Amino acid sequence: MHPSSPPARLSWAETRALIGSDLQRLATHLNQPDSFVHRVYFFLLPGFLALLFHRLSRYAYLRNWRWVARLLALVGLYVTRAEIPPTTSIGPGALISHATCVSLFGTIGARITVTGNAAIGGGMGIQDIGGGPGYPVIGDDVLLAYGSHVLGAVRIGDGVHVGPGTLVTFDVPAGGLVLWDRPRVIRGGAHRT
Repeated sequence: MHPSSPPARLSWAETRALIGSDLQRLATHLNQPDSFVHRVYFFLLPGFLALLFHRLSRYAYLRNWRWVARLLALVGLYVTRAEIPPTTSIGPGALISHATCVSLFGTIGARITVTGNAAIGGGMGIQDIGGGPGYPVIGDDVLLAYGSHVLGAVRIGDGVHVGPGTLVTFDVPAGGLVLWDRPRVIRGGAHRT
């Protein structure tokens, strides 16, 4: 998609299909059989609720119901503690395993896996590579481990794994593995008795 082209409108059937793909991904991830009881349980998980509120707010946003979209996004934020604005585009089969402190901005591909305290965003600068001004474009099958952050107008290729506590501010080619350098003690601590 060209950065200046408006996003395509989603039909209600397409939105339901996206929600269904997220639910199926969660069921597969948790290795649970498809039953009514498990579906109720899945709908109570904050990670799935965050995606559900996002899918509904994105549907409203693309139909130009901006105030409804913002309201749904805010309710989702208050209920799940995950911030996903309706301007963010997320592909099918997304999985948020721990919703607390998750923040997702930009354009995100299919089957992303996001763990707790992970963030995609930036918004600084005017460069738009397709995710919005200053926001990243994330490929398909990307894993963001706990505490990882992808910031700025960068491209993350398909199948990239971003390790725990890693800050990514540069493009990563498909299939890449990005890890934070091993922490080290700079100065010894005071011994307490």
